[in-house]
Amino acid sequence: MVLQRGQRIKKVARLPKADLKRVKGIQLRHPKKPVGLPWPVNDLRSFDAPSEGKIEINNGVMLGEVLRERGWKYSKKPCHGTFDKKTERSVFWMKEFEACLLQQEPVSRWGINHKGAYYQWGHKLKLIPRPKHALWMMGRMPFVVPSTRGGAQCEREDFIRTVVKHGKALPGPTGNYRIAKFPGTQRLEYKTAITEAFGEKSWYPKAYNLPRDKAKLMEAIRQKGNSKHNLWIGKPRNDYGGSGIQVWRGTDPELLKLVRECHRHPEGIMQQYLADPLLVGGYKFHMRIHMVITNVNPLQAYVQENGQCLFATKAYCLRDDNLGANFDPPVHVTNLGLNSKPQNKENFFRKKPLIGKGQQIRVKELVSHLKRTRPDFKNDLMWQQILDIAADTARYIASGVQRRFNVLPDRHFEIFGMDLMLDNDFKVWMCEVNTDPGLSYPDKEVLGCPNPDYNKEATACKETFHDMFTLLGLDAGLKQRHGSLKNWFELDFPENRE
Repeated sequence: MVLQRGQRIKKVARLPKADLKRVKGIQLRHPKKPVGLPWPVNDLRSFDAPSEGKIEINNGVMLGEVLRERGWKYSKKPCHGTFDKKTERSVFWMKEFEACLLQQEPVSRWGINHKGAYYQWGHKLKLIPRPKHALWMMGRMPFVVPSTRGGAQCEREDFIRTVVKHGKALPGPTGNYRIAKFPGTQRLEYKTAITEAFGEKSWYPKAYNLPRDKAKLMEAIRQKGNSKHNLWIGKPRNDYGGSGIQVWRGTDPELLKLVRECHRHPEGIMQQYLADPLLVGGYKFHMRIHMVITNVNPLQAYVQENGQCLFATKAYCLRDDNLGANFDPPVHVTNLGLNSKPQNKENFFRKKPLIGKGQQIRVKELVSHLKRTRPDFKNDLMWQQILDIAADTARYIASGVQRRFNVLPDRHFEIFGMDLMLDNDFKVWMCEVNTDPGLSYPDKEVLGCPNPDYNKEATACKETFHDMFTLLGLDAGLKQRHGSLKNWFELDFPENRE
């Protein structure tokens, strides 16, 4: 938006006075040193999932490339694993990983079951030598563990929980062994759980868990009447890629019927829809901002400056022909999956103001654009709001992890993707938080054509990996060409000083 002659400049970020006072007190401070001490250069050993490379089960090819570029030895053998191409089934022998951590021969730990050895599903368990230092990048993945769950493949976090269970047996300082995940975080990030945790926060649009909050939602819809803010977006509890999302007017009989009969449907949330999002070239967008939690006790977390802006690909408007039964995702939803449908190909590849073809730019490009076109935009105030949201999110995650698990300091870290929106007054709102933010190479082609966002996304993901490893500092003994501590804001937790 460019100001026209005679047009008045709006006031900066119409936040409530209490919120404005709080966020203005937040310091935008970069960390002065990495989180961890550097490991001996010869001990830079990293591990990925056993079937990575045969299938993108974890972080994909990019992770290995970045680690090797930074001087790490990269292995896909934390334990024995197999992959069946026909069924796309991965099987990981977790008892080998457990024996490695404990440095106990499988026979002495589990006993002899065949010819003087211990076998599982025809594989003779071996003792894998334990390195002096190890960076385990195995997170939550779909795989099979022999002799469990009837041989079914499902999402599991066995690597993480094995490290939690036997972490005290590992020698030396806890920081000599790091794993890229805290246990139990996926459940914490369900949309229903986030709504429960942040329901009263001024930066989280009012939301209701269904079917539990059906009566409260019906009353809220009734009170808003014909207001322009009587718009609602429905989201499933734990889906991704925009699946299951729809937007209705509060006066839509279809919405009222759905709420009345919500007990017949899977759990989800109904959330107030932001009717006045900030637009760029007429298009709606959200920001993907990364946060890394490096300890939960004491709490330690950082937010990456920059990030990505992901756009819808049809001009934003609120009309009955794109809401309710006529819901048109490319107008309202900003993820790739719903914008790269065949029927929307022309819009996806159309050259759009600032955005160009495709649907993404970097946050720094957005900031530069807003500084040029909106004199009322204050970059520091935007980031202060983001850090305020991130600090509350980190507290919530840390508390949830500690309630269920006894994790050692300096042993775990995890990167999260916060999806945030700006309204037309530059107030920052949270949409959701993602435990697996998808740092990997995007598809080279979209709808049979070269992906116009390929280089943008690949560059952004690589930069985030490099920044994360620089923040950890484990490979600081080698001169690194990429990554910077200046790309992170350090979150302040006053409770740590008490």
